[in-house]
Amino acid sequence: MEKYDCNKVIVLILKMILALALTVYVLPANAQIVKEIPTFIYLQLTPNPVGVNQEVYVIVFFSNPPPTAGGLGYAVTPGDRYENVTVEITKPDGTKDKLGPAISDSVGGLYFVYKPTQVGEYIFQAFYPGEVLDGKSSLNPEPGPTGRSLWGAKLLPSKSDPVTLTVREEPITPYVSPPLPNEYWTRPIYATNYEWAKVAGSWYGLRAPAFAVTGMYDAMGNFNPYSTAPNTPHIVWTRPTHFGGQPGMPIEPNTESNYMTTSILVYYFEPIILNGILYFTEFAGPTSQIVGWKAIDLRTGNVLWSKSAGVSGKEVLRMGQILKYHSIQEFGCWAFLWACPLPAFFAAPSYFAIYDAYTGQFLANVTDIVNPSFLVDTESRFVGTLLAWYTQGGRLYKWNSTKLMMSNSFDKITIRPRGTYKWSDGIEWSVPLPTIGNASIPFSVAAVTPEVVLLRYARTPEMWLMMNLGWQVTAGIDARTGQLLWGPKNQTLPTLHTIFMLCARDGVYVLLDKDAFEAYGYSLLTGEKIWGPVKLQCNAMSHIWVSGDIAYGKVFVWDYGGYVNCLDLKTGKLLWAFSRGSAGYDTPYGTYMIWGYGTHSIADGKLFLFEGKMYDPPMCPNLRLLAINVEDGSLVWSILFHGGRSPAAVADGMLVAWNCYDAQIYCFGRGPTETTVIVSPEVITKGDSVLIKGKVIDISPGAKQNGIVERFPKGLPAVADEDMKAWMEYVYMQQPKPDKVEGVKVKLYAIKENGESIYIGEEKTDPLNDGIFSSIWTPSESGKYMITAIFEGSESYWRSHASVAVAVIEAPEAPKIATAEQVGTLQSRIDFMQVISTVVMIIVIVLVAYDIYINRKVLKQASK
Repeated sequence: MEKYDCNKVIVLILKMILALALTVYVLPANAQIVKEIPTFIYLQLTPNPVGVNQEVYVIVFFSNPPPTAGGLGYAVTPGDRYENVTVEITKPDGTKDKLGPAISDSVGGLYFVYKPTQVGEYIFQAFYPGEVLDGKSSLNPEPGPTGRSLWGAKLLPSKSDPVTLTVREEPITPYVSPPLPNEYWTRPIYATNYEWAKVAGSWYGLRAPAFAVTGMYDAMGNFNPYSTAPNTPHIVWTRPTHFGGQPGMPIEPNTESNYMTTSILVYYFEPIILNGILYFTEFAGPTSQIVGWKAIDLRTGNVLWSKSAGVSGKEVLRMGQILKYHSIQEFGCWAFLWACPLPAFFAAPSYFAIYDAYTGQFLANVTDIVNPSFLVDTESRFVGTLLAWYTQGGRLYKWNSTKLMMSNSFDKITIRPRGTYKWSDGIEWSVPLPTIGNASIPFSVAAVTPEVVLLRYARTPEMWLMMNLGWQVTAGIDARTGQLLWGPKNQTLPTLHTIFMLCARDGVYVLLDKDAFEAYGYSLLTGEKIWGPVKLQCNAMSHIWVSGDIAYGKVFVWDYGGYVNCLDLKTGKLLWAFSRGSAGYDTPYGTYMIWGYGTHSIADGKLFLFEGKMYDPPMCPNLRLLAINVEDGSLVWSILFHGGRSPAAVADGMLVAWNCYDAQIYCFGRGPTETTVIVSPEVITKGDSVLIKGKVIDISPGAKQNGIVERFPKGLPAVADEDMKAWMEYVYMQQPKPDKVEGVKVKLYAIKENGESIYIGEEKTDPLNDGIFSSIWTPSESGKYMITAIFEGSESYWRSHASVAVAVIEAPEAPKIATAEQVGTLQSRIDFMQVISTVVMIIVIVLVAYDIYINRKVLKQASK
């Protein structure tokens, strides 16, 4: 059951009404000085009537804003407010309650929440005691510039009319959002489908993986807590971005002759997803020349628009944003794309450009930028604001994208990004970096979370960038205010070990000692070590590189040796470890390498990892995309795949990844299906049987792609979840056709004319024979039936059904057998008829003979 956010709705309605009454109090030079100003206060209750123990919203407002109030909306702007407003409540039993005293906002509105506990009638009345105007309020003691000529005037007391609230036993039922869909769905999500939105989400690209421009979820890592993710490797569609795979002779096919897809110096594919649309920059060949931008429908793979790469034609997509904005003037969300010039390797771009995400139209520029990683603000009134923290010139800065956009807004009540901004316009605060005594410390931002900014300095020998000298200095800064929470702390580390920041989230940061292969956990709230060292499972190849992230109260650590370790975030206890074991001859290292550098994804209780490597040959066979259950380390699914240098983006239940084996984008997720059913014959006699047959076909966009539709002209059969890996590899990856594939289950029903349903049974399709199912059914009664075949869906497919009519008729009556008496009577009649027939025949013969005799006699006489 879903309720409106009534607090915000009430205030919004109130402000929309009161905005019409906004007045600037300007007195002509010769006007009489105003000494007293009447006030008019009103009270509204909603809902009314209401059920006992249900919330009631008590709305109080004045006919005009406070005369000296400055600004609009919710901001604590200068000027007077209506203060000490109270509401008196008389209960059905005669006792009284009181709400307040409270203060209005700048347009003269306020509200309370009240929960009645008795059945009957309540009486509400609002009171305002009056006050003397001085340009100040208890919210803001600084006097404002508005209405200074009215200072000293008295606002007169007022009271509202009494309002009756009827409370009854039966509760008022709020609006109920439609439940989550169990069939194929598309964007847009209807505005009142609140439950649907809870399983949708975006992939913002707020941080860049190593050697890339964008692609990661946010500054903390690649954990998307807002989207479901595929539970099988069902492929919805594929799309090439470059030439891929083997080029053909005379280039000898082997593990290093494929088209180039693993260079760290070439840009291939970096995903951003907003509102069910995949955005990426299209790059050309070995020079990574920018071709343009593409917007792809996530569900269909169709190109929605393809544009030049920004105004300059040389920009790359940097990140996406969906901002929720709320003011007196407007409310709702806008979606933006942020772009920048392609920076040189390990360099920063010079400006950002902001574009409308729906059309790709240019909106604004931001100059003199810093290019840190960003977080999405989920706590403030403007949810979706991009926040960033960075150090510069001995100071720590917090930057706010909404503050930036508002700096050019003349009225401060609308979001209209336009023109040119300076990056500094978005700085929310800056504070000096903490010091030890008078000694400054070259801190950098090691990690950011919504609560804490971790500053860290660990000196290293110049030739080894992460080998420390045996200590680190850290400090924790309040991410909201810039206040120093703790530190600086000087902490001992194993000397000359390669120790680096692995990940940070949920109040903990984790260091990893790559040499000893041990993990340490530290509190972000105090800076103290809370666990470690914890020895992780590994092999020799594990020490080459390690990556990690935090989600669901767990620390996940994966490495080049093919191991995945999971630790409890609070205690460091090893919960489980995963490895595919020996790689045999598939790789030269004996392990299935798991690539790091920010290319993982976490969503919907699954950790998605790419096996593979970059830089040098070989292009190893039999590598996979892994989906691992975060609770127990079991393998949920896997598929033949070589990951690139960008993570798999997860949004709206889909997972989008780029495959180095063939240079194609793969979209994994549930696909739509089509069920068909026919009967033969369509009309049968009662007691006879009817053949029911049909198919369940995968009608995902990929099933209609070139190369697929020609191989499956009768449709791509749906298969069971447990056989999805082998089937998808056969269909999309040119792998051998499996010898055995399980189909999907179809339930059959017969619906009588009166609506009664008869369960016929369950059948399974045969994917190796065009996905056919069949059943024989013998109806027990005559009449018309609707035969319905229902595929209830699976983790790979959405549900579908089909129906066909069949008629069952009564057999005609069989002829009756005659009795002996009937036979005797019939025989006598036959004998009598035979006698009559004989007599008639004799008479006919005599008549014919007589006629012949007469004719001859006449002829003789004529001849004489």
